[in-house]
Amino acid sequence: MMFDEMTMCGDMNFFSAPLGEKDVAVSQSEAEATVEDDYTDEEVDVDELERRLWRYKMRLKRLKEQHKGKEGIDIAKQRQSQEQARRKKMSRAQDGILKYMLKMMEVCKAQGFVYGIIPEKGKPVTGASDNLREWWKDKVRFDRNGPAAIAKYQADNLIPGKNDGCNNIGPTPHTLQELQDTTLGSLLSALMQHCDPPQRRFPLEKGVPPPWWPTGNEEWWPQLGLPKDQGPPPYKKPHDLKKAWKVGVLTAVIKHMSPDIAKIRKL
Repeated sequence: MMFDEMTMCGDMNFFSAPLGEKDVAVSQSEAEATVEDDYTDEEVDVDELERRLWRYKMRLKRLKEQHKGKEGIDIAKQRQSQEQARRKKMSRAQDGILKYMLKMMEVCKAQGFVYGIIPEKGKPVTGASDNLREWWKDKVRFDRNGPAAIAKYQADNLIPGKNDGCNNIGPTPHTLQELQDTTLGSLLSALMQHCDPPQRRFPLEKGVPPPWWPTGNEEWWPQLGLPKDQGPPPYKKPHDLKKAWKVGVLTAVIKHMSPDIAKIRKL
């Protein structure tokens, strides 16, 4: 009798014990397997598979668009943050300049001051003492004439500006002098045949150079650093010219062809 009661209690404990996590996971896996088994290859036709694939593709497309949009927002926020940091630094720099200017007037007995800053982006930043402010603002007009003066300087010295496109090609002799002598000769030989008129119409043995051959009187010619009494480069084969002459002739050729940049790129 006691044995039967113990057996009964053991059976009751077995049925009343809670299921563990492992048991629940096994039950769920079996249930999912049963559901998957309900869809056999015979019951799922081609149309149903195509519909499922289409839904999956649409879902994947939406997820990619959401991810792409999030990346675009992050980039925009980053640029905005960088711009704000730049403006903050500029404002601090301007405060520092004004502080030292006023200190110079107080300590060093300066009579007046003006300053102007032209940032890469945005409007020029200017300042002046009271006795020079009207002249600085109305006569000098730095906010308008300052950027114009920079643009003129860049054009005169063949310096590419931030708004210059690919159509403005103006190599300085200093940049061409960094090339090797053989490279200069090869470039010159290739470009000379595409000038207008081409070099072949002016035989070397006649000694008469084409109109685009430099004469030594060009505005940029002094940048070569050659003596003034040395005269223009002789009309010879490119590889027979010394490097300084090659730089001068190549500069003249590129300036001659600069209106047709597409031709130079193809060559």
